[in-house]
Amino acid sequence: MKSSPDPYGVPPTPRHGDPRPVFGDRTRAVRAAAVTPFLKSNYIEHAPQRDVIDQLLDYSLSMLPLLGRPIDGRGLSEHSGAGKSRMIERLVETAATRRRDAGQSPNPYQIVCVELDKTTTIASFYRQVLFKLKDEHWNDTRSTTDDLEDRIVTLSRRLGVEALVGDEAQHLDRKTTNADQVTDRLKTFLNRGVLPLILIGDEKAKSFFAKNPTFAVRLGTPLALKPLDFARPGTDQKLFLKFCDALDTVLAASGIMDRVSGLGRPGIRTPLAQVSGGHVGRVCRLVGEAAQHALRRGSPVIEPHDLSVATRDYAIGLGWIARDPFSRRMR
Repeated sequence: MKSSPDPYGVPPTPRHGDPRPVFGDRTRAVRAAAVTPFLKSNYIEHAPQRDVIDQLLDYSLSMLPLLGRPIDGRGLSEHSGAGKSRMIERLVETAATRRRDAGQSPNPYQIVCVELDKTTTIASFYRQVLFKLKDEHWNDTRSTTDDLEDRIVTLSRRLGVEALVGDEAQHLDRKTTNADQVTDRLKTFLNRGVLPLILIGDEKAKSFFAKNPTFAVRLGTPLALKPLDFARPGTDQKLFLKFCDALDTVLAASGIMDRVSGLGRPGIRTPLAQVSGGHVGRVCRLVGEAAQHALRRGSPVIEPHDLSVATRDYAIGLGWIARDPFSRRMR
């Protein structure tokens, strides 16, 4: 019986290692297991992210003399996989480095980051902040929202907090809560000059910010971390290739892969840009999945075959793309 043609086309044939992963090989398993921790703990320099970090640190610095009086906030919204979470980590690291370079002692409370979820309310958001500040009474159920906010003021001044980051801010727009009530409370937070407030979320956060025009005004010009348009020759294309080459180099230099894989070469760079949609965060995730597949095959490098498997098994299921550009189309 004739088999049905592959709907995604003919996948690339691997040139190194075994045709398929060998999951019983412990040496390979150990190497594959090191990929994700490495990518999560190492930052690949990317100019657009650095620009946003610089803007946020400048914003925080400009607001500190105004604490206790009305201040502005900042908001950033972009699709999942844009590299926002890793950028937040880099923001904290950069702030700490600048503090050290200025001859100041380290401050673990310099920038407080809170990750929000679908159950987060304003009160629980404030409680998470107090928990990060090691407040003994952070979960006191008798505390009102005003009480919680007052304690944030007291503790943040004592501990020298310079900014508060709310990650996944789109979750504050809950169906069970009037969005105006949430944004009005955050506006009060800014009116009181509690702390410089940075709200970061996915594409849904943009509409949440805009639901209350007076709050949106307080967030200033929306910060951008837009995907790179690889198809257009110029700056975006150069930035994308630079990021891919840097990622390739660091994977080889660290020993994760045995040598560079050529992520920026023809035959890989264009389909990699298509699958990722130009989001460098997605590039890291896709390459991470492909690297694990390659290492379990015993390949010294990431091949188009591994990227094709990662596209089919990972990226397509996430809705990043509907096809596999690493595979050859059937005529």
